[in-house]
Amino acid sequence: METAITPMLVGTLEFDTDNGFVGQVTINDASRQSFWLDIFEDVSSEPRLLAGVAPIIDDFRSISDQAKSALGERLAKQDQNVIEFVRFHAEEIDDLDSHLRDRLNAFLSGDDLQDLIVDSFRITNLVFREGAEGDLEFWLDFALAPEYSDQVLCVRFDTARVVSAIAWES
Repeated sequence: METAITPMLVGTLEFDTDNGFVGQVTINDASRQSFWLDIFEDVSSEPRLLAGVAPIIDDFRSISDQAKSALGERLAKQDQNVIEFVRFHAEEIDDLDSHLRDRLNAFLSGDDLQDLIVDSFRITNLVFREGAEGDLEFWLDFALAPEYSDQVLCVRFDTARVVSAIAWES
């Protein structure tokens, strides 16, 4: 069945409820930030869950700021998962921009650059699916070099829109 939602920040999204939605969207503000939006079929086919998607997209600024803040806190606390993600990009990606590589290496050497590292993260995906409890689950994927690596830090949110977990994924 065809349906549509209309988040103010990205405009009308039309899709088949049996297939969900996957596509690149652009935020309709001065940032013109683009990312992939994925609404799993278990959300698109359930009106109760689908009704929650547009308000979350429209709260994108707050959600992305909260996610970046959580990433900054993890960097400041030297969280191994996040540090190893940064180290991987600094050491393993040959084509990484030299300015970014220098910034990452300086941070790994002890310089207090977590704010600059957080600013280097790019949102690549916003994903919605049905959680284990039957509620709406969503997350943002952050990449350091999306043009060279499919590695992301996945920042998951709970039903209260609070960061609940950060994991390194590909």
